[in-house]
Amino acid sequence: MPQHKSNIGIAPFAAHKGKIYPLEKMEQVVAALSKSGEKIYLFGGGEEEVSILESWAAKYPNTECVAGKMSMSEELELIRSLRVMITMDSSNMHLASLVGTRVVSVWGATHPMAGFLGVGQKEEDCIQRNLPCRPCSIYGNKPCRFGDYRCLNIDPQTIIERVGR
Repeated sequence: MPQHKSNIGIAPFAAHKGKIYPLEKMEQVVAALSKSGEKIYLFGGGEEEVSILESWAAKYPNTECVAGKMSMSEELELIRSLRVMITMDSSNMHLASLVGTRVVSVWGATHPMAGFLGVGQKEEDCIQRNLPCRPCSIYGNKPCRFGDYRCLNIDPQTIIERVGR
């Protein structure tokens, strides 16, 4: 009998700027999903990231920052219990994939067809813009040649709708 999964995880950070959805837009995603009735868990890493996530958790109902508060095994158990995890092309995408959780991933400078899509994840859950300049970097570590990371100019509603599927 399958375990009922509920709640949403959001991991808005990645190692490189070209892989991070603009934080003001991600905050709109958090704000909208916090009203869904599901609990929102925010995942991150560094001190500055935790500060941003804590501020979102304080601002929006049903939202909790778990960054830096759990062991890796506890974090993996939480991720395993989620209905869906929203991530960038990042380690959190792969962690969610490893425990069998559906991932809605946001792709900017990189591309899932370069071999980095999480194991068992569906291409239809990859949110990305089809631009001739993508991928501009295999790892997302090169600056945007246009200076604006237009690849990450994605409407927050697109993410919200994909999570609802």
